[in-house]
Amino acid sequence: MIKQNKNLSDSVGGVQSVEVGTRVLLAVKNGGGPMGLKSIANIADLPPANTRRYLVSLIRSGLVEQDAATGKYELGPVALQIGLAAIMGLNLVRTAVPVMAELRELIGETVVLTVWGDHGPTIVHWEESLAPITVNARIGSVFPVLNTATGHVYLTWLSRQQTKALVKQEMHHRDKANPIDIDAIIKATKKNGIGRFFIEDMRSLNTLAAPIFGHENKLVGVITTYGYKGKFDNSITGSNAIAVKKSADKISFKMGYAGY
Repeated sequence: MIKQNKNLSDSVGGVQSVEVGTRVLLAVKNGGGPMGLKSIANIADLPPANTRRYLVSLIRSGLVEQDAATGKYELGPVALQIGLAAIMGLNLVRTAVPVMAELRELIGETVVLTVWGDHGPTIVHWEESLAPITVNARIGSVFPVLNTATGHVYLTWLSRQQTKALVKQEMHHRDKANPIDIDAIIKATKKNGIGRFFIEDMRSLNTLAAPIFGHENKLVGVITTYGYKGKFDNSITGSNAIAVKKSADKISFKMGYAGY
C-alpha cells in the first residue's frame, strides 16, 4: 500500500482523480519491473476495475505502457522523459558534462555518464565520438552490473544491500556452467580504482569505467568509455585508463569529494 503524505497543502483544493492516478503511476514505478493489474491494484490500494481505468489514461498519456504479449504494465516513455529531466537538473550532470566533453576530445571515444537508478546503472548523458561504433544503448538505457565495467564500479562502491536484487536477477539468467566470482571483481576493481571489461561479441568492445564521488564521500555516478578491441587500450596502466580516472577525479573534486 502506498502511504500518502499529509501536509498543509491538503487543505487546498485539488483534483482527486490526478492524485489517484499518481498513486497508480507510483505503484507501477515501485514494482521494479513489468507488473500485472492485480499487483498494481494491490500496491495502489485500489479495486482492480478502478486501477484499470486509470492505467488506460496513463497509457494514452505515455506515462505507462502495456506489453501486448504479456499484458503487463511498466513505465512509459513520457515517465522516463520526466525522470531524466529531473536528473538533468542535478548538479552532477551539470558538473560532469564539460569534463566529459574534454575527455572525449582527448581520447577520441564515446564517454557515458550513469547514475544508479531503480533498475541499475542508468545512462543520463552521452558524449558521442565521431568514430562509427555500434552500441545498443541510449539515454535512459540500463547497464548490467555483472557484465560491464560500469556495473563492476557500482558493485565495488555501493553497498551489497543496494545491488543484491540486481545481482540475484542477473545470476538467475547466467549460464550455470560459467560462474562468476563477485568478490574477485570487487577486489580487483577497488585495487585498480577503475572498472574494466571486454565485451566479447561481434563488436568486441574494450571498456573502462571510473567512479565519481560526492561531498558525502559516497558514489554518485560513473563515467565509462569504450572502443573496439585492437584500437582501444583498456589496460589499467594505459593512457585511456589514466585519462578516465583523472576526469572522474576532477568531477568528484568539483562535487565536493573530500577523499583526496
